[in-house]
Amino acid sequence: MKLITVSAALSLLVSATALGQTAPAVSAPLGVPAPAPNATAGRSEPETLTAGTSSGGTRISGWFLAPTFGTTVFGDRMSWSPGLRGGIYVSKRFALGLTAQGIANSDTKIGDGEVRNLGSYGGLLLQYVWRSDQLIHGTVESTIGNGRWCASGPNVCASKQFLVFEPAANLEINVAKHVRVASGVGYRVAVAGSGDGPSSREMSSLILRSSLIFGNF
Repeated sequence: MKLITVSAALSLLVSATALGQTAPAVSAPLGVPAPAPNATAGRSEPETLTAGTSSGGTRISGWFLAPTFGTTVFGDRMSWSPGLRGGIYVSKRFALGLTAQGIANSDTKIGDGEVRNLGSYGGLLLQYVWRSDQLIHGTVESTIGNGRWCASGPNVCASKQFLVFEPAANLEINVAKHVRVASGVGYRVAVAGSGDGPSSREMSSLILRSSLIFGNF
């Protein structure tokens, strides 16, 4: 009798254990999709040319305005080249702007019914800035545009036009939050049109330039 009772108790225990192991798992309600794995977890956006880490595309990050002064050779004569440039910064790395440069030498004359040996050029400025937040950093740039040169004439002379491509490299120093100074060297490649004045070779030359830059960097 005791043997039968013990056998029955063991049978009930084995049955309960088997039912607990084979019970179906509770599933999500029908029609509700399981959450997809996060494919971008732990991965940042790629670094791009116009932004260190992209978080919404290209944006304007600042502006600048810079009076400049340069020395160059133009028409086989040492010349001075005062100017002005300005533009906007895109994510602290890339700048778009405009430039305007004058050209004059010791024979330049304006007045007394005569204008001679006077010129100007300018155009679109493209600039790339390396590590703008560091005290000393570098930039590379190019100006693409055109200009005019007056060799001589009464009052207003017939100008000789020329096309310009001027790449340059600069070192900049952050003097204050909104002030920088820069100095660099470039090369002006000119293609002269017809008329009196220097040839393309005589217009093309090295240029040394310094700038005082104001802006929101």
